[in-house]
Amino acid sequence: MPPSSDANVELDALRAAVERAEQAEKLQHALFAISNAADEDVALQEMLRRVHEIIGQLMYAGNFYVALYDKLADAMDFVYFVDSVSADGPAPGTRIAMRDYEDSLTWNLIRYGKALRGSLAAIAGQIPGALRARGADAVDWLGVPMLEQGEVKGVLVVQSYEQVGCFSEGDQNLLTFVGSHVLAALQRRRRREDLERAVLLRTAALDEANRALTIEVNERERGERLQRALYRIAELASAAETMEVFYRSIHEIVGDLVNVDNFFIALLSNDGRQLEFPYYIDEQHLPHPRRVLGRGITEYVLRTGRPLLANGGQLQRLHEEQEIELRGQLALWWLGVPMRVDGKPIGVLVVQSYRDTVRYSERDQELLQFASSQIANSLERRRMTESLYQANAELEQRVFERTSQLAAEIVERKRIEDQLKYQVMHDGLTGLPNRAYLFDRLERMLARYRRDPSRQFAVMFMDIDRFKLINDTLGHHVGDAVLQEMARRLTSQLREPDFVARLGGDEFAVLIEETGDVETVVRIAGRLIKALEPAVLAEGHEIAASSSIGIALCDPRYPSAEDLLRNADAAMYRAKINGRQRFELFGAHPDDNQA
Repeated sequence: MPPSSDANVELDALRAAVERAEQAEKLQHALFAISNAADEDVALQEMLRRVHEIIGQLMYAGNFYVALYDKLADAMDFVYFVDSVSADGPAPGTRIAMRDYEDSLTWNLIRYGKALRGSLAAIAGQIPGALRARGADAVDWLGVPMLEQGEVKGVLVVQSYEQVGCFSEGDQNLLTFVGSHVLAALQRRRRREDLERAVLLRTAALDEANRALTIEVNERERGERLQRALYRIAELASAAETMEVFYRSIHEIVGDLVNVDNFFIALLSNDGRQLEFPYYIDEQHLPHPRRVLGRGITEYVLRTGRPLLANGGQLQRLHEEQEIELRGQLALWWLGVPMRVDGKPIGVLVVQSYRDTVRYSERDQELLQFASSQIANSLERRRMTESLYQANAELEQRVFERTSQLAAEIVERKRIEDQLKYQVMHDGLTGLPNRAYLFDRLERMLARYRRDPSRQFAVMFMDIDRFKLINDTLGHHVGDAVLQEMARRLTSQLREPDFVARLGGDEFAVLIEETGDVETVVRIAGRLIKALEPAVLAEGHEIAASSSIGIALCDPRYPSAEDLLRNADAAMYRAKINGRQRFELFGAHPDDNQA
């Protein structure tokens, strides 16, 4: 039964998806290879030859050149040029002024910073100015600018002299994407070369830069396994797991590349005098915590800076030549590669076998060396991250301690300020608000009353009858005790926000903030007088004390708190004249109105 149209559509979609996945994988391999080529210690022409070869795996690139643009000199450097027709093209390193190539394809590509594609006639319609052909005429031409922050830094060009329509829009997009990576690789290479030249100028002792071993993985399955391993190792650098989990994961990842039944990581201590073994798995030996640098096989790899692949016989010869000292059970096969960060050795990655059925080859050495570079970088990033984490933790602890200290100081300062404010606004003997506190509240009550006449209040002025006699006959300490007891009794008869204030000596004032009516004020005054009737027991003396109270109600005629309190004082003196231990209301006597 033939497949339905829906099945055909689905099959076509699956095929397209497979093609896209294969193309993405192919692109990923290409970018990885470009980055690897830039990092290898090879001549620029060799690096660009490899880039050319890589691009040729993605599209037709039989005729290909790379030119870099120097904006300051307004010139272009042809750093790579391969052409099947124009054999006399620019030699590598040739610099040509832009004015000498004006209106050419390359000139327009650099000047306008936009990709150009098609025949010469088609490209002529893509540019705003003139087009002057140079060299052999290509039937199909594709050039893309290499941009950095919108500025042209160079160009990549492929061209065909035979096939019309050789390059598609997809090829243009692909070459543009690859171009950004080629530019990054070239710039990274240039920065590295500049740094190497600077180092050579600063020290005559350095004869040549360390050369990195190059690894090419030809078999697809082997390459895919290596790529997966490198990605997983890179991910470990930023993973949140502990170092123990990190090393165990490295063991597992390397196990996908070579046999790791016996595997360990050796690291140089910070002072470079000892070897530490943070991870050690071995069938014949117990884990080594650390040891002083000696002449072991691991130290030999560190000392020479080269990988070592050796069988038991080769290890024995190294021992006889006094290059190494053998300890314990001799491995039948031993493979160790140095781990470097910024060209400096930090440790060794080792696998070994005690069975002749498990042997290591140069291919295993290449795989292990490739992985060791990524492991070293991930390990260094982990170390830096942990160091930064520790520094941040210490900083946070210091900030916390200092913040706590400052908080305590602020609390103490606030306590002292509150205490000083309290002392300024309160009486030291009785703890009652003082004259300043009272006048501040009275001014506020007057301001409130002027805004809202319904918010009435009253003030009472009082003193202790015949208090001077108590002081003169029994002493000031007895008088102070009487004042304290009077303050306590008066306060006990009031409710918030009403309060008693000591004005000085035996004079007190009471502020009633919400009077409602005169009867309420009179009732409170009566309650205060009654509260003072019981005798006061002070220093063994039973003292009968009483008080006379003058009351002044709020009124628009009072311009200030002082006027209001003065009238309450006048009413108190009339209470004394009328027999003491009583209260008088200011305004209830004809003389008050006259005053």
